Amino acid sequence: MSDRTDPADFDAVVIGGGPAGLTAATWLGRYRRSTLVLDGQQYRNRWVENVHGVLTRDPASPQALLRQARADLERYGTVRLTAGSVTAVTHVASGRFRVGLEDAAEPILTRRIVLATGVRDVFPEVAGFFEHYGADVFHFPTCDGFDARGECVAVFGWGEHVAGFALELLDWANQVRVITNGPRFEGDQQQRAALAEHGVEVIEDSAVELLGRRGAMEGVVLASGRQTECTMGFFSIAHQPETTLARRLGCDIDEEGYISVDEQQQTSVAGVFAAGDVTPGMQLVNVAVGKGT
Repeated sequence: MSDRTDPADFDAVVIGGGPAGLTAATWLGRYRRSTLVLDGQQYRNRWVENVHGVLTRDPASPQALLRQARADLERYGTVRLTAGSVTAVTHVASGRFRVGLEDAAEPILTRRIVLATGVRDVFPEVAGFFEHYGADVFHFPTCDGFDARGECVAVFGWGEHVAGFALELLDWANQVRVITNGPRFEGDQQQRAALAEHGVEVIEDSAVELLGRRGAMEGVVLASGRQTECTMGFFSIAHQPETTLARRLGCDIDEEGYISVDEQQQTSVAGVFAAGDVTPGMQLVNVAVGKGT
């Protein structure tokens, strides 16, 4: 660990307290680097009851995983964890960075930055969505498709990618319907034909309300008055990586809007690293942990 006389001067500041950020902080702690984790607490999966496929913890509550990770960090005396929203990150002399926080009188100085700022999902605008989200409405077939086995599934979305998304769910689901929530489905005729061939109905109508109680979804009421049966839902509308700080620092952003990194998670700006869902690749807890490592 490097010597430091200023208590606000750290070897590394990790921005983000999800799986990627906490894993990065764990390994910085094991290398005895003075580290500050700034946790904005806007976790992507904060509504979700369980995540899957985590070794020895399948299924696992994402909130419980984070609580345990924060508790585990207490053994590393060089790591501090604090709740706070970052307002700015700028270069200063001597290869350091200045980090500004809301409600903080003085900025923090650091030699390295780890951006683990995550992604914001765009949710379907339908009554009852958050009553069901994370219990029987999900956004990742990879994580939650197994639990759709034998179910009747509604897929909310209208982009051309929704065709592949819906067809993937047939690995588990008994029946799949696409509900565009109003817009015209953007897929081409070939995609429409593939959906029809596999019995996937495309409903170009707005969803008004999800029926049933949490964990026991029964159907969807449409604007036309039709009520269509479904016992589980998935959605794929848009993901918005949180790259504001990265852009201000001058980090390269790829064509899909994610922070470009090399095999060591180094961005195009020296001293700035990025990990987790804000970088390209699969968006799973296991992957975020690997990138954080």
